[in-house]
Amino acid sequence: MPHELALSRPQLAQLLGARLTHDLAGPLGTIMAASGSAEGAALLEETVAELRLRLRLYAVVFGEAEAMCWADLQALLAGAPSAHRVTFQVQCLPQARLDPALAQIVLAAAMLGAEALPRGGALHMMPLGSSGLVVLPEGRIAAWPHGLIERLAGMAPAEADTPRALLAPWLIALAAAAQCRLSLGMGQPGIPPLLLQPQG
Repeated sequence: MPHELALSRPQLAQLLGARLTHDLAGPLGTIMAASGSAEGAALLEETVAELRLRLRLYAVVFGEAEAMCWADLQALLAGAPSAHRVTFQVQCLPQARLDPALAQIVLAAAMLGAEALPRGGALHMMPLGSSGLVVLPEGRIAAWPHGLIERLAGMAPAEADTPRALLAPWLIALAAAAQCRLSLGMGQPGIPPLLLQPQG
């Protein structure tokens, strides 16, 4: 990808800060509203559990990852903001381990794939060759964010980057740092799959 299409670190940091504030404000607001209310005890317990899962996921996607197996990744995805409407279907060996950089890329790709399903559906993650991955959203309305499609095609996005659109440039930055090739598969009807192919 041409350098001028990549966001700078300050730009990514600004988008990330705004995105974290948005995604964590909802659960925190619910916790504050439910505190001290007998009727809100069950809601409080559920929201705290949701926030704990989300923080664990974000600590890996936007922080420091570690080697983990596919079962660990699937458990972390329970904390995705879209987990209530998207089913993450991992068709890889549960015991197989991914190095930290690839684990972070896969989680970011899964979150982005879930955002391609605004009305819900299933996100399929399947092996590609010996070390690659196919990420395929499947739902009633499925479409990759335009920022991803345009950047992968070597074009500047038509719309300005916003916190809501953070995951596409974030994923591309992670993949570039880890020498992981991103592309969209072709030759089939519907939304094209996202292909992740480590080059190392």
